[in-house]
Amino acid sequence: MGAICRASRSASNRGAFAAGCRAYYAGRGGASAVRARRCGPGGPTVRRRRALEIIGVAAGAPLLAPGSAVAEALALGQRIRSAAGPVGGAPPATLTPAQARTVTALAEVIIPRTDTPGASEAGVTAFVDALLSGWLDASDRDRFLAGLDEMDPIARAAHGADFADCSPAQQTELVARLDAELDRRRRDPDEDERQTFFYDMKRFTLAGYFTSQVGLRSLGYRIIPGAFEGCVILDQYGTGEGRPGGRRRRQSRAGEQQ
Repeated sequence: MGAICRASRSASNRGAFAAGCRAYYAGRGGASAVRARRCGPGGPTVRRRRALEIIGVAAGAPLLAPGSAVAEALALGQRIRSAAGPVGGAPPATLTPAQARTVTALAEVIIPRTDTPGASEAGVTAFVDALLSGWLDASDRDRFLAGLDEMDPIARAAHGADFADCSPAQQTELVARLDAELDRRRRDPDEDERQTFFYDMKRFTLAGYFTSQVGLRSLGYRIIPGAFEGCVILDQYGTGEGRPGGRRRRQSRAGEQQ
């Protein structure tokens, strides 16, 4: 699976991916509008109302795989989420303990906890590990892990501690540097921001968050009990005179037979 396609900044495309998500979840049981929620000041931290349009490009663009429609991308994300297992479950299969700490700290800068749960409580680290373990091409996985391994040396050079051990302010400052570099590459026609570690880290975090239980709640998704049946025989559900509309249906059938 290749890297995620770049997010569009066009005003005309703004919010289109979120609309696709709402349509997808409406088909699976209903969804209300995405709830606005600010995760902190500007920079690398993501506002959840805008997060879905950052995951992929606008309307119909991929979440995790090139060419996927919004619904297919979300379904793929949920399959990866299922493979990740429950929050706090089995130890990572691909990430080392040190790498897992770095992913957790980075994800918490991108989607921190405020009035609602952050990336850590959504199990983003387990999602990223599942993604690395069974869904990414070897070249994409190796590029991501190489970039991840650079975070601690960068943090030690700047603040004398591994990234996960830096203060929240120091972590935010370091991530802001990555975000600025991503923005610079995005603006340069000769550069490709998709070939950067932070491009993947940011989108993997968002994908992991919005396929988690807490992420679904932030979308306003409400599960309706019962299985969905796309084609049913109405008479099996008691559409007789005792049911609303039953009399009209029976009269309509009688008229057709005459």
